[in-house]
Amino acid sequence: MTTTTCARLEALRGLLRRFSLPLALLSALLLAVAAPYLLPANPDSAVFRSGTLGLILLLAAVCPIRHALEHSSLRALVFGCIFALIFALCLGLGSELVIYDGLLPGMGSLLRRVAVPVMATPALGALASFAFSFAPRPAKKPRRTIPAFALFLLIALCYTAVLLAFFPGVISYDFEHEIRQFTTGVYEAAHPVFHTLFLGTLFAIGEKLFGSMTAGAAMYSVVQLLLLAAMYAWACGFVQKRVHGPVVTLALAAGFAILPFHGMMAIATAKDPLFAGLCVVIVLLLWEIAENPDAFLASKFRMIRFGAVCLLMALLRHNAVFAFGPACLAVVILCRGKRRRALLAVVCALAACVLVPKGFELAVGAQKAPSSEMMSVPCQQLMRTAARADDLTPEEYDEISAWFSGAINRYRPHCADPAKGGNFDFARYQQNPGSFWRLYAEHAVKHPRIYIEAFLENCVGLWNPDDISHAHSLSSEESDYIYLNAVYPFEDGRYPIEAGTYLRPLRRLIYAFTHNSVQQKYPVLAQIFCPAVYVLALLLISLRLGFMRRGRLALCTLPLWGIALSLLFSAGIFVRYAYPIMAGVPVLLALAFFAPDAQSNV
Repeated sequence: MTTTTCARLEALRGLLRRFSLPLALLSALLLAVAAPYLLPANPDSAVFRSGTLGLILLLAAVCPIRHALEHSSLRALVFGCIFALIFALCLGLGSELVIYDGLLPGMGSLLRRVAVPVMATPALGALASFAFSFAPRPAKKPRRTIPAFALFLLIALCYTAVLLAFFPGVISYDFEHEIRQFTTGVYEAAHPVFHTLFLGTLFAIGEKLFGSMTAGAAMYSVVQLLLLAAMYAWACGFVQKRVHGPVVTLALAAGFAILPFHGMMAIATAKDPLFAGLCVVIVLLLWEIAENPDAFLASKFRMIRFGAVCLLMALLRHNAVFAFGPACLAVVILCRGKRRRALLAVVCALAACVLVPKGFELAVGAQKAPSSEMMSVPCQQLMRTAARADDLTPEEYDEISAWFSGAINRYRPHCADPAKGGNFDFARYQQNPGSFWRLYAEHAVKHPRIYIEAFLENCVGLWNPDDISHAHSLSSEESDYIYLNAVYPFEDGRYPIEAGTYLRPLRRLIYAFTHNSVQQKYPVLAQIFCPAVYVLALLLISLRLGFMRRGRLALCTLPLWGIALSLLFSAGIFVRYAYPIMAGVPVLLALAFFAPDAQSNV
């Protein structure tokens, strides 16, 4: 940076300090004008225009904004405004979708859509600058460490209590497909064969030892909760070695142990809990590599451990490539001094991730099943066109409806499964996919706004922290706000699993959060349960590490960003899909804000 540039920046910083009060008042006023369009409520409301509460909030915001303008560095203010602009854009666009169930047409609406985030950015950016300027005080006393086993015991005991409340575990919908494959010996590649064998084997062991399928379900729950508790305890121990004092570690462990969605996922038969634990592990392994790439390349154990974690991820989920692929890319970038050796390690890991799952499929003779996962967005867009377009002719409507078995009435903006799952005619698609894509392209030209709306509504729970579509579950279409499936889904008794409870008060409490979503009534608590909050926190982490000129550490976030990217095109933003991000972000927050190596330039 030249001397002239430095002088100009210093002069700009001086102006911000000199006129901090009028600038703070102006920023707060702009925020007050923009605020009605950032809330998931009627923008004609007077709350932020002439209401008393709006006035109080307006005046209260001036002091911290002025303090930021006077004390935060220019770099912190710039990074704060970058985060604030994205944050406000998400809020504004999300609020428009919530209020109007779509995007308002016209140039005026487009201009407002751009102007509102810009008006909100100065105030929100000044407030966000505190996150970039934050630097915890160094510990004065010697660091106390919590034994790793104690952390494991805390988390495992809390998960065991959840298991007793929902004995013998939460049986997911995929369970029916996987257990049938295991018992009949006829496998399909739609579900990872490794997980099917893992689940079926544990069920068989429990049933053989204790004589019931209920015991098999309990066996699976116990093994999974212990594995997940071990991974989370290791993550807490990893953080503990890098932060001052035990408070951060205890808070992190308490979050893993107490928050209901962790306990419910720990005893669920879905593939996602173990996959989420491995995502946390891979992120921390990348952090370790970023700290010392030479130690990684010099240790065969560390390279094998990294490859083994990637392989386990590939064995548990077909879309794991969105996590281990970016992780492998990060390793190559981090080891730039010895990229040939790093590239060899990564190639071996990737080869194993491709060949070993295929080996499992060949070993059991798994049938290649048509995958509908990548059809979520196209099906949503076409189905919304039939459900919402006013200018469709009867012939056009019937042509679209035929692809969905005439079930256009089942269109759900935040869930693609009714479109691409139970109703889409895959047999017809396999015979002639071109006819579908010609129809798709035809209506993309005619109804571009509906296509954009369908995409945004389907993934809004990933980026709008005020949206509650993430609370929707597949358990029933009538129950609109079910955060997690907390009931045994096979009420017709087709599987001899006797669901019960040994801790009824805890069951009622967790059921209130996971089924009735009572957290939506309470500020802060509602945000803790929202996947979009964790994605925005991931953005904040990435920007903070960039702000501190720790781009190497920022590469550790790539696996979670890969998963977020895949969720944009998923069937919906359900907690089980977003769980890897929700599990990994708190760990990264602890490291990015409290680890000395990650904040030396603050």
